[in-house]
Amino acid sequence: MANKKLSTAHLNLERQFWKKVLADILNPAEKDLFIRRKEAVDMYISGIPLKVIEERTKINKTAISRWVEKCCKIDSSTNEAYGYSALLHYKHTEKYTRKKESINPSSSNGLFELLLLNNPSLVNFISDNYFGDKIATLEKSMRVSTLHKKFLEECHRFGIQDYEYPFNSDSQGARALRRYIDKLQKEKEQLAIKRQGKNARQKYNSTGKGRKYSISPKIPYLLVQLDGHKIDMLYTVPVQYTDGSISYLPATRMWLIAVIDVASRAILGYSLCSEQNYSQTDVLAAVQDALKPRKRLEFTISGLEYPENGGFPCFALEETNWAMFDEIMLDNAKAHLAHDVVNKLVAKLGCAVNFGSVATPETRGIVERFFGKLEENGYHRLPSTTGSNINDVRRENAEKDAVKYQVTYDDIVEITEYLIAIYNNSPHSNFNNRTPLQIMEDRIKKAGMLPCIANSTQKETIESLTNLIIQRTVRGSYKSGKRPYITYENVEYRNDVISISYNLVGQNIFIEVNPDDISSVLAYTEDGVELGYLRAAGDWGLHPHSLKTRKDAFKSGRKNKAQNRPFFASLTGYENDLRDRASKSRVARTKKARLHRELQKEQDEHDVSEKNALNTFQEPNNNKLKSEAMANANTQENIKNITNDNKNRSDDYLENLDGMSFEEAYAKGLFK
Repeated sequence: MANKKLSTAHLNLERQFWKKVLADILNPAEKDLFIRRKEAVDMYISGIPLKVIEERTKINKTAISRWVEKCCKIDSSTNEAYGYSALLHYKHTEKYTRKKESINPSSSNGLFELLLLNNPSLVNFISDNYFGDKIATLEKSMRVSTLHKKFLEECHRFGIQDYEYPFNSDSQGARALRRYIDKLQKEKEQLAIKRQGKNARQKYNSTGKGRKYSISPKIPYLLVQLDGHKIDMLYTVPVQYTDGSISYLPATRMWLIAVIDVASRAILGYSLCSEQNYSQTDVLAAVQDALKPRKRLEFTISGLEYPENGGFPCFALEETNWAMFDEIMLDNAKAHLAHDVVNKLVAKLGCAVNFGSVATPETRGIVERFFGKLEENGYHRLPSTTGSNINDVRRENAEKDAVKYQVTYDDIVEITEYLIAIYNNSPHSNFNNRTPLQIMEDRIKKAGMLPCIANSTQKETIESLTNLIIQRTVRGSYKSGKRPYITYENVEYRNDVISISYNLVGQNIFIEVNPDDISSVLAYTEDGVELGYLRAAGDWGLHPHSLKTRKDAFKSGRKNKAQNRPFFASLTGYENDLRDRASKSRVARTKKARLHRELQKEQDEHDVSEKNALNTFQEPNNNKLKSEAMANANTQENIKNITNDNKNRSDDYLENLDGMSFEEAYAKGLFK
């Protein structure tokens, strides 16, 4: 065997340092080939017999060891092992080309009828005008009285005299025309329904024909429903004025995106959105929350606490941790139809997607009823509720009460968590007054209806479910002195590897973006080989901020420029602009509160780091332990600085590299 000199223990150790490959960007045939090769290599390293590997992966057993050997070869350009990148199709690790496996690429009265018989063109005239054919008329849903007048004019044009039918009848053929149209509608039902309203059209086309599709699954996690709902409750955000005083002013209403299990009616997870509408990221965040184990929320509102069983399936039943659902029902909202949402649900999570009939919420009635219960038993009972409609008396003084009681974003978060936990422990009449969690427990533990649990690969997918894969072109030029970089959302990104790799200029690379923090992104070559993290230039790379914040900042900058107001497109400039507009604009103060939460994450992480450092020195009488801990802390800090060096390079640092060779930069200590 070609690779006998490498033991499995050594291969296991080496494999930990192999770089990842982004297989999702490959075409289906190449992706399938790569996955089979990778599985064969992993199985080989795990000590599985070659015959078993060949049966499982369809890779010839004589070639398996060769692929392992190729993965271990050292890339002279990086001085690192090729790793899994050696398994890519047409990836050369030697000067000659090896043979590749082949890729396998899925009646009316008689007078009226006599009139139409003698003048056949009248048939099309009536039909085209009534059903709105644009060649005949631009009038929409023409009334029969209007059509009758045009019908008489057409009869005159055909030379029909006043003493002839229809002019010689009392109604001039109006009654016969109405009867004829009634008959016409029955014959041409699809054209007839187009004259009706949107709701009528949707229901007509999606109901009453074929077999009724209404399943009632008994197995938990077999079918779930997802939908979004705008919470009928206001909250406030603090606004500071120039004199230093602070007022609480109303913000925009929040969205709740929930995932409910149809079999047990239990809420599996949810996400909240403070924007005017929710996005695909919020949808994926709700799915992610439903799949991965939750963290308990620390309630600060007096009287709010979790039920004894935790209120969520993952707390009450250990068997539901990382449980996968088989099918998900969505409506046709733009956020649900997004390609990234469908692709991740189907291709990555192996979940079937059922959009149902367009504009027909009846097919997703379970999650709709949940929202109704949550409102009536929760939000509508609170002072700042906006009620269920504009005539609801409960909406009176909603803004004043929100300000009076200083209802905040965090209050909405805690109230929502508490209400859902209580809902999951509330009796349902459909289940003989048993609770959703009781139903789930009985069916999983007593009936053995165990859900499918995510494997290690699926867990990695779930952890990065909200991330986006974006293609970008590397820019830069010797002539302009501009070091290689990429641009994402109007900001330049680079790291040490990119900045000195002029061979990448003009080539496409892929970046993996976390929408909650785009201060840095993870880059891959066009082949899917990892290039490391790229950090945003200037102020954008110093503080964590979301994709929504970045877009709003540049949108605000363009608006200010049009109004001749000074504004620098940076995170600080955007924050100052929001602060100026917060007292007058509800949208502005809502965005300001979101930006504050994002920046607060960085401060919270810093506080935790300082707290951990202080805990190291809690024994004042032991100087030896102090010095050892301090030395260890300094060592760890140095390691951290070296490890994160690619992430923390500033634009000023990179400017110092202009005009220098690599050797000069190294000699001056610009590379650690």
